[in-house]
Amino acid sequence: MTAPPTSRTLPPPTITHVVPFLVFMAFLALKGFFKDSDQYPPGSPWYLTQPEHWLYPIQTLSCLALIAWWWPAYPIHRLKASTAALAIAAGTLGIAWWIAPSVLYDRWNVSSWGAPSWWQWKWLGLAPRGSDGFDPTLWQDQPFVFAAVIALRFLRMGLAVPILEELFWRSFLWRSIAEPYRDFWLAPLGQWSARALFATVPLFALAHQPVDWLGAIGWALLVSAVLVRTKSLSACILTHATSNLLLGWYVMETKQWGFW
Repeated sequence: MTAPPTSRTLPPPTITHVVPFLVFMAFLALKGFFKDSDQYPPGSPWYLTQPEHWLYPIQTLSCLALIAWWWPAYPIHRLKASTAALAIAAGTLGIAWWIAPSVLYDRWNVSSWGAPSWWQWKWLGLAPRGSDGFDPTLWQDQPFVFAAVIALRFLRMGLAVPILEELFWRSFLWRSIAEPYRDFWLAPLGQWSARALFATVPLFALAHQPVDWLGAIGWALLVSAVLVRTKSLSACILTHATSNLLLGWYVMETKQWGFW
């Protein structure tokens, strides 16, 4: 299937697939600049100490604007019901795998096991996840603002992130590695490539914090299977969106802010 016609001249596919991801990562780097700064005394305003509350909305809307403007360039199409069901099932299984170590950590009381100092439970995902994340309770005394913050957070994780990350990881990078000697958009979407699998899975994991590496590896293997099985980027996006939305629901229920 080809992209719908457009009267606008679109940039090369490399630009349309990669730039939204780079913009997204640039905002994360900017957040790190604020978070890593030790110049803020106690009682400093929230926009300095918790910059994600203003950076994430700008990040989300900027990336969605780019995606909307370049939409005709993307191999995103309507799914058959059976393919959509497969994607939703994979997304559900994937996020269950991702959060399982945290659930086990709390249930087994791993922190009391007295592991030697050289052993880091967090590399297995066995770590507390209740803090060091996006905490919307900053706005809980302002119901309208709180609702808007939650809505934007779910828009980010349920729409912007699945599209821009799958465009980068499973469309651009996978095909670039699978067939490195020609333009990536000429390579079939979803073709099997051991080289692409063994490159994209660890790179995807490394793009996350270490405590999420085990979950990210398993999840990336699963979405790669969806890609190869369905030959559909839309299926990968739906898998990703399902995982993220379920994770958002889990975080809101458990207050495990470290997951997002």
